[in-house]
Amino acid sequence: MKKIKLLIILIITFQSVLHAETWSEPWQKEIIQKSEYFILGNIIKLDSLGVHVEVNQNFSNKKLSDKILINGFSLLKLRSASGHGVHFDFKKGENYYLLLTKRKDGNFAIPTPTSGFAMLDEKDNVRATYRHSYHQALIPKDIYELTYKAIWNYYHKANYNKNDIQKFIDDLIAKEPAGFEEDEISTFFLQHAALETAYLLDIPIELNRIIKFAKSTNFHSRVSTVQLMSLLKDKETKKFLFEYIQNDNNGNFDKVIAIRSLIKIGDKKYIDKLIKIADTLSDEETGFGGNIMDPRVATSFPSPREAVKEIIE
Repeated sequence: MKKIKLLIILIITFQSVLHAETWSEPWQKEIIQKSEYFILGNIIKLDSLGVHVEVNQNFSNKKLSDKILINGFSLLKLRSASGHGVHFDFKKGENYYLLLTKRKDGNFAIPTPTSGFAMLDEKDNVRATYRHSYHQALIPKDIYELTYKAIWNYYHKANYNKNDIQKFIDDLIAKEPAGFEEDEISTFFLQHAALETAYLLDIPIELNRIIKFAKSTNFHSRVSTVQLMSLLKDKETKKFLFEYIQNDNNGNFDKVIAIRSLIKIGDKKYIDKLIKIADTLSDEETGFGGNIMDPRVATSFPSPREAVKEIIE
């Protein structure tokens, strides 16, 4: 039972906002890039005005008052609406890391009702998002702040401690890929954070050091790794990604990530190869999975065939 609960944390659903409203959820990289403030705050109260937050720490260069009001969403793209409206999923007394933008009325917005925040629990663990809000990891507060302050500073043109970040990444990828077994769960979450942090910080990791994660039985490790390979230019990586895309044993989701990585590398020879095999690839959209009643169900994600045809179009 404990193992199941921990797994549920990784692919979290938001039952309290399940209405007929659905939206396309942005990826975390876009959220970080477009946010203006990064804070740790305590929820004071929720009322008809919005969410009242006491700012405990401001990791941004921009000044903030001690108390702010969140009363909107900055990246919300509704795909369906029932008239119920969208709602904030916070509770009084909870602590959150928040990625915010300032609104024209002087108050603040989170990206969507299900993104742009990471809950800090009573055990000083954070429900962190590095890739997408569908895919979360439970990690210690100090690791979250180490990685997220670096990521925030990188995208907002500020310095960060590169040595500490590199050591964190190196230490975790030196280990064998962890699974969901109870004695490995924390290592798995940390490896997830390390691989995703390397990607977000544009830190290339040699193929021979990360290929073991791409061959893991764990979906999340495979996705993080083939995504990270987009930072490599060597022929071995390009060959690996192309073969990975054609391997029937790999899932459609990670194949799409591999396709996008190969396209990002930009080798015309391999892009032409992808176009030639497009019609042999699956046209089944796997998507993020999860509860079909989840409001993020409208998040678009192509099939492998569509992912290749996107470059043609």
